[in-house]
Amino acid sequence: MWKYLFLVFILVGCSNNSVIKTTKQTKQKDEKYLLLKGANLYSLNKKSEALKVYQQVLKLNKQNQIALREKAIIEAQLGNINQAEKDLELALKIDSTDNLILKNLAYLNFEKKNYNKSSEYLNRISLDFRNDQDYYILGYIEFINKNYVNSLKYYEYVNSEEIFNKTLFFESYLKNLKQLKITSENSYLKLEDKIKYNKKNTIKLVEYYETNFINTNFSERVLKNYLVYNEVDIDIINKLASIYDKNGNKENYKKVLNLISN
Repeated sequence: MWKYLFLVFILVGCSNNSVIKTTKQTKQKDEKYLLLKGANLYSLNKKSEALKVYQQVLKLNKQNQIALREKAIIEAQLGNINQAEKDLELALKIDSTDNLILKNLAYLNFEKKNYNKSSEYLNRISLDFRNDQDYYILGYIEFINKNYVNSLKYYEYVNSEEIFNKTLFFESYLKNLKQLKITSENSYLKLEDKIKYNKKNTIKLVEYYETNFINTNFSERVLKNYLVYNEVDIDIINKLASIYDKNGNKENYKKVLNLISN
């Protein structure tokens, strides 16, 4: 599930000296109150209750863009993807430049594997509003379309350790490097740093190195990096010992095996 964005907004209430005289003003005040109530309920993780409040807002004003947007986000989080998309599309008709709406439509369509639509929405978002997840999605779509150079360009903007350890990102990142026959050490250092706490991906990266590189320095480095930041792990130790054994480095072979006995 993607991280849908929910804008928790602060609404300033009317002054005590203000007098709401007209029906229109009363209606607007009710909308603002309900929007604030919905946001507060959502912040308390009472999503179903918040959803009902946004539905009340839309009964007062079916063109309330904020209510449509926030209702859609809750619908998506509750698994009602189709309804969420309908609400977001209605909200987008009201304001075609709203970055939150565009971004969440992109996430919904990516989840539904509508990659072209997802890319179209993300490319309409202002650059200063993009985040790591957006670049991840754009890069993955380029990878799916076999545009490996463009994919890596987008991936260069990603710094989130969480994203680096997602299976889709990690495996497509490595496949990009393989397709482009990139062997530069610097191209792998960032990847190694981001997965240093992940045993599964550490082993996968070592296997990638063993398959694609004759030099064992890369494999040795990534295994030692894992041991620096984590507890001693027998599988990691055995892989490192295997490298030293194959290289005939008896001294390091004994040292690394001693880590197990200690």
